[in-house]
Amino acid sequence: MNEVFEFLTTNPTFYLSTVDGDQARVRPFGAVANYEGKLYFATNNTKPVFKQLVANPKVEISTTSQKGEWIRLTGNAVVDSSKEAKAAMLEAAPMLKNMYNLDDGVFEVFYLSDAVATISSFSGTEPKTFKF
Repeated sequence: MNEVFEFLTTNPTFYLSTVDGDQARVRPFGAVANYEGKLYFATNNTKPVFKQLVANPKVEISTTSQKGEWIRLTGNAVVDSSKEAKAAMLEAAPMLKNMYNLDDGVFEVFYLSDAVATISSFSGTEPKTFKF
C-alpha cells in the first residue's frame, strides 16, 4: 500500500470514477491519506459524488506520472465518520482545512476496501499489482 500511496501523492491530481445510475462519472481529486494502513480520500456530503459513492461504492482511481507510468486502483469506498479518521485526513492534506473542519457537518472521509492497484509503464516494464 505504501507504493500506491506514494504514487498518488507524487502525482497529486488523480481521477476518481463512480457510477451514477447507468452513467460513469469522473472527477479530479487531490488529497489522500494513509491512516491505519488504509487509503483514505475525502469529499463533501452535499456533492453528487458522495451520493454516488453511498449508492454504489465501487470506484476506480487513475493518474499518470511524468515518467510515463500510470496507476489503476479499484475498490469499494467505505464511509468512516470517526473524528480520528477525519483528523488524519486533514493532517495529511492541509489544504482541506480551507474547506472543512471536524464539526462542519459536511466533511466526509472514505477508505478503500478490497483494493487492487496496478502500476504500469509505457516503457514496457512488467506491471506491478498490489492488493490491500
